[in-house]
Amino acid sequence: MSPADGPDAGRLFQIFLDLAKIDSESGHERAVCEYIRGFCSNLGLAVHEDEAGAATGGECGNLVVRVPAGAFSPHAPVILCAHMDVVSPGTGVIPFDAGDRFISISETVLGADCKAGVAAILAATESLIGTGGPYRAIELVFTVQEELGLIGSKNLDMSLIDGVWAVVLDGSGPVGGIVIQAPSQDRMKIAVKGRAAHAGVEPENGRSAIMCAARAIAPLRLGRLDETTTSNVGLISGGDAVNVVPEDAVVECELRSFSEERLDTERDLVIKSFERAAEDTGCELDIQVERSFRQFKLDPSSTPVIFLAAALKECGFEPKLNASGGGSDANIFNRQGVPTSVMNIGLVNAHSKEEYILKEDLHGIARSITALAFIAANEGKGTVA
Repeated sequence: MSPADGPDAGRLFQIFLDLAKIDSESGHERAVCEYIRGFCSNLGLAVHEDEAGAATGGECGNLVVRVPAGAFSPHAPVILCAHMDVVSPGTGVIPFDAGDRFISISETVLGADCKAGVAAILAATESLIGTGGPYRAIELVFTVQEELGLIGSKNLDMSLIDGVWAVVLDGSGPVGGIVIQAPSQDRMKIAVKGRAAHAGVEPENGRSAIMCAARAIAPLRLGRLDETTTSNVGLISGGDAVNVVPEDAVVECELRSFSEERLDTERDLVIKSFERAAEDTGCELDIQVERSFRQFKLDPSSTPVIFLAAALKECGFEPKLNASGGGSDANIFNRQGVPTSVMNIGLVNAHSKEEYILKEDLHGIARSITALAFIAANEGKGTVA
C-alpha cells in the first residue's frame, strides 16, 4: 500500500453519507456515537466512552479508540480528532450527491462540519487495518458539543489519552491549510433589569431595559477591529408586550483575539459601556463573562506541523500555514500540553444551508491522514524534511 493511496473513494463517500443522515445537533450525539462504536467494534477495536455526557447533560460522552501500529513501534500514538455534533438546523439532513460535491437538499446544514472529518478518520482506519503495513499507532478521539464552545473536549477524560501530539480535522478552507494559531474567546451574557410600566399611560414611571441595552451597544465597535481581534453582539431579547415599558433585556456577545491584553481591553470597554448606560437609565445589570477557550500558537517546526505538512505533500497538496479566527478542540488539547495543529478539510459555507464539500477534498483528507500514519512511524529517524 502506498501511503498516498488511502481508502477507496466510494467506501469513504458511503460512510460520509451514512453519517450525514444521522441527527446529531449538539447535545444529541448518541446515534452518531453508536454508529462509530459499531464501526470500530467491527474492526476489532475497543471503544471507550468517557463521562462527559453526564458532566454536561448531553446524551453521550466523548469516544476514544486506540488503533495498534501496523508494525512494532516505540512511539506513542498520533491523535486524530473530530467532533460528532453539528450546528442547528441539523435535524433531518438529506445529503445529496451532486456530482463533484455533496450538498444538503433539506432546509438544514449538510453537517460536513465535522462529519467529513469523522468519515475520513473512520475510512482511513478501516483502510489501514485492512491493508496493513508499517504505520504508526493512532488514537481516535471523537468529541461532543464542540459547537457549543468546545464543551466535550473541555470535559475529556485525559487519562484515556496516550498520544503526545495531535491533528484535529476541523478547518474550513482548501485542503493543504494547516492552522497553527487560533484566538482566545470571551462570551458575555448581560442581563438588564429595568422597571415595567404602561407604555401609553405612565411611561415616565418605567425604566426601559431595551433602551439601556441599545444605548450600551450603539457606541461599541463591532466586527473586525484589527488583524487580531473581532467583536460581535449575536443575541438580543427582551420585553413582554408592545404596550409595556420593557423591564428585562438580555444581550449576548463575544470577543476574540490572538492577544490576551487586547481581549481584556475590549471586554472592559463593553462592560463600561453597559455600566454607563445603566447609570443613565436607572437600570441594573448582571454581567456574566466566560472564557470559552484560550489562544494557541504553534511553532512551524513543531512535530504535528512537520508531519502533517509531509503527509499533505505526499498526497499532492501544498501545505500552507495560517491562523484561524475560529476555535476548535485544538485550543483545548494545546492547553492540556498536547501540541495540536488543525487540518483544513475543504469545508465551504460551513454553518449555513449552503454548506458543501467537494468529493476530491473529502478523499484528499482521508488520503492525507492515511499517509500521516505511515510517515509518523518514522519520527526520530530524520526522514521528514
